[in-house]
Amino acid sequence: MTGPSAERLAELPANVRPKLGESTDSYVRRLARANHLKPSDLHCFLAGPPNWFGKPRIERLAAVSGRSEAALQRALSDASSARSRAKPTPRTLRIQTHKALKQGSLDMTLPIQYDALGGDATVRQIAGRWNVPRWLVRRVLDSAIFPDRQTPKNRSSITEPVKAQINSMITSGMGPKEIWTELMDVHDISVSMGSLQRQTARRHPTTRRR
Repeated sequence: MTGPSAERLAELPANVRPKLGESTDSYVRRLARANHLKPSDLHCFLAGPPNWFGKPRIERLAAVSGRSEAALQRALSDASSARSRAKPTPRTLRIQTHKALKQGSLDMTLPIQYDALGGDATVRQIAGRWNVPRWLVRRVLDSAIFPDRQTPKNRSSITEPVKAQINSMITSGMGPKEIWTELMDVHDISVSMGSLQRQTARRHPTTRRR
């Protein structure tokens, strides 16, 4: 869907602010619950055809959340991949050499950025924690130079407890789509459809993809 088409999507009634460092899936779940929707339904709507179970499209998420794409990209940890990020510019290089970001031999840029990845701190709290002005924290977080936002907890790898839970669902006869939906709607867990299909195939090679 193009930008102009995305703008015609209706904004959801309940406005939900994204948290710094939050994953897209987590934000979609919170947005859905605040608007009395099933997270799986909203996720599929935002991903759109043909990959309904893929990553929600940022322009569609911006339209329904009432947030700008730029604001979502700054806040959400996986909104834009490292491949699509801009190269360092003179402006971002000047930010990194700002005297307030130098405490002895320590460069505060990366600690501030990684601090934001936790998703539970405001700009004010981060500024106070690292003793830098709030405007500079915002500049650092908006910088094109940013660490890999795909933190271990946001990657698509499946933990052992979740894997055991999925195996139990497979044993009960559930297919990948049913498992994906229940994990998201009931357990607030996001697992890629590809991972579920592979795990289902390993457990029951003849299981239909339903």
